Amino acid sequence: MAALATRNPSIVIHRTINAVHDARGMIDLSRVDLNLLVVFDALMAERQVTRAAAQVRLTQPAVSHALRRLRHLFEDELFTRGPGGMQPTQRAQDLHVPVRAALAHVRAALGSRTSFDPATVRRRFRLAMTEVMTLEVLPRLVSLVRQRAPGVDLAILGSGAGEAGEMVAAGAADIGLGVLPQLADGLLSQQLYTDALACVVDRRHPLLRDGRLGLGDYLAAAHVTVAGPRHVGIELDEILARLGMARRVVAVLPHYVAVPAVILGTDLVGHVRERLVSLHARRDELLLFPPPIPVPVPPLRFLQVWHTRDDRDAGHRWMRALVAEAAGDPPPEA
Repeated sequence: MAALATRNPSIVIHRTINAVHDARGMIDLSRVDLNLLVVFDALMAERQVTRAAAQVRLTQPAVSHALRRLRHLFEDELFTRGPGGMQPTQRAQDLHVPVRAALAHVRAALGSRTSFDPATVRRRFRLAMTEVMTLEVLPRLVSLVRQRAPGVDLAILGSGAGEAGEMVAAGAADIGLGVLPQLADGLLSQQLYTDALACVVDRRHPLLRDGRLGLGDYLAAAHVTVAGPRHVGIELDEILARLGMARRVVAVLPHYVAVPAVILGTDLVGHVRERLVSLHARRDELLLFPPPIPVPVPPLRFLQVWHTRDDRDAGHRWMRALVAEAAGDPPPEA
């Protein structure tokens, strides 16, 4: 059996892949160099030979040579050149999740990632999140990473509502953030915070009475909403329909970040989360109040999710703790 990857993935095992398939067409594992799979995982994450080489501590020519061996091993091109870097073939996409899971099990068994020194490590984490969370969590997270782990890089992957968990399950992201009511098998989660859905109007709205709208005025007003794929996890129109009510929507926006700016200076009614409005530069010109409907609107639970294959990884645990810190209440200003 070829030697397994060690604590130092830069060790190249000089074993050629000759006749890697047996008589049944199956890959002969005794002739497979596990370090090739480490390189494959890095290429899937980085989509560039230079960055993949830095991740696995190899030279660029060594990674290029490993890619040629991988293509021979799997009898597939695996990666083609395209906009934004190397694009994986369907065969590479099919291989990624099982290969990454296998490597995680090997690393756990060998204890290759039981320690993690953020001050000296070189590592890249992929985080999937919505546009809103890039405002609420990301700025503080980047600041904390720069302070404590200057060698750690972040790749932020945009996701629609509920998609971050799917991206983690598929191996496209290391951590997913958002409102994720349904999680795939194999995912673990931690609640970061809860938030309330509130009505938002301009403070000069003509129908305001005692700082809010009554139910009749609320239903009669013109509303803005967000397109279905970007909803926050609460279907307000479904709640209204069950009550025999309806509202008039005059504008549908692509994401919630735009709602406060659209509301300002108009007679429109929108719905946003309280935490998001608190970040708006002109928040003093806006007024928040609970939706004036006769049933409570449930709170929104924001989670970070990760796969069980990464649960024991010391670096992954460190990053999850940092995400939780960044998502918490910020320290008071001096």
